[in-house]
Amino acid sequence: MFFQVTPRSRYIEVIAKGREGVVVFPTYVPGSYLIRELERNLVEIEGVRISKNKFYVKGTFRYLVYASSKDQREAISTDDYLFINPPAVFPFSEVNEKYCVKLSLPSSWKVATTLRQEGDAFCADNYHDFADSPIEASPNLKLIEVDDMHVISTIDDVDVEIVRKVVGEADKVIQPSRKYVFHFRRSDKNFGGIEHRDSSAIVVPWNREELAILFAHEYFHRLNVKELYPADLRHNYEREVYTDLLWFSEGFTDYFAVKVAVRSGAIERKKGLERVLSALHSLTFPGAKRVSLAESSRTAWIKYYRQDENFLNSSVSYYDGGLALAFYADAKAQRGIEECFKTLRERSRGGAFTFDLLDKAMRELGFEELELAYKPAREILEAIREELGLEVVDEGKEYYGLVLEGNRVKFVEDGSPADRAGLLPDDQIVAVNGTSAPLRGEAEVLLLREGRVKRTKLSPGRNPGHSLRLKLTGKVAEKVFMGEVEGEYKSNVI
Repeated sequence: MFFQVTPRSRYIEVIAKGREGVVVFPTYVPGSYLIRELERNLVEIEGVRISKNKFYVKGTFRYLVYASSKDQREAISTDDYLFINPPAVFPFSEVNEKYCVKLSLPSSWKVATTLRQEGDAFCADNYHDFADSPIEASPNLKLIEVDDMHVISTIDDVDVEIVRKVVGEADKVIQPSRKYVFHFRRSDKNFGGIEHRDSSAIVVPWNREELAILFAHEYFHRLNVKELYPADLRHNYEREVYTDLLWFSEGFTDYFAVKVAVRSGAIERKKGLERVLSALHSLTFPGAKRVSLAESSRTAWIKYYRQDENFLNSSVSYYDGGLALAFYADAKAQRGIEECFKTLRERSRGGAFTFDLLDKAMRELGFEELELAYKPAREILEAIREELGLEVVDEGKEYYGLVLEGNRVKFVEDGSPADRAGLLPDDQIVAVNGTSAPLRGEAEVLLLREGRVKRTKLSPGRNPGHSLRLKLTGKVAEKVFMGEVEGEYKSNVI
């Protein structure tokens, strides 16, 4: 198919040429496990609707897409900027045919994409490659060279030296053969990043300064997800695809991002350990006793990407849990677990691997507990506590089991004093013992709930433990973080 694109403020107009028949607009973006209903942004189309995302069209047809999303998973078009994640704008008919796009832009605009340029068009040999190649354009676009193999495409400023450090360290494992583009933008929201085969798209707020781990995470995905991937994680642009292994694809990537950032000198060892402790902190909640990392991976579509105020009670993040398991494995294995990727490259079928193959690779490195991924995630925390001396510093101390945002209840821990007293998320604490004093000891609490005033008594109980401290020394410290390090994570649960 061939797409002629004319962007304007808030909209992208497309003239598509192909064969008469059915075209399909993707409902989600690979790498982001949520049905986003991308076709919702379709405003006009010359065709007959068959279903929510399928249309019968002539060989040439016009359509109009609303494009005002700041999210790097979708598309935005303004009078001086264009970013397109292809699944958010372009449909497909036959996946294994050639796809090309031509942009109607003023001559002053620059374009960055990993699509192959053919004359005045940008092309890919199939829809998978086409969909995996974002397009960024602007008269203000800067193409900043990191080195011969890596470029940052951005309209903003970025610390190139930090990117250079993490890329240099990561490439010791990745060993790339193709060029790579970081699409980077500042915004008023924090969207994070999403990986592509030869690029990534990263959107962060203006006040975010530490970017090394995020850049390292998205970049490491070119190996872990784009080259090596769970065998059951196959492309499907219309419905959910399930795997038990997102904890490896995302969580191990998260761990290696921390390790790469530390070993490259982009962040201090203490910062790296604090990120690890932050991940371990999420395993101190009831959800980690109920759910395994494998289950968390399988329910990503309805749990992780749709987190509500009860998420920590009902589930666990496969990012955090996978990071915790990777950290534990790296600490216990006889050799650095980055060597498992070499084994997967040698033994996987075209990059596709199973848990059994991954388990064998880890056992060869001296780690024999990967089955923890199929047990309640809390067991990973307990193993680290026993083997590495992790301290739970607030265990047994008085607490209520609440997280507050101002005077509003944000989270209530299952089985806590606050839970037994009947407090709910979104309750507003108006007064404590008739005053504006903070919660302390036995308290009569005046609440505002759905516009109604309610009184309840709240007594502190014993904290199951959420704040953590860890000191790494000796061979473990050297292997993981290149030296002795100590850190602490203070929980916001009161």
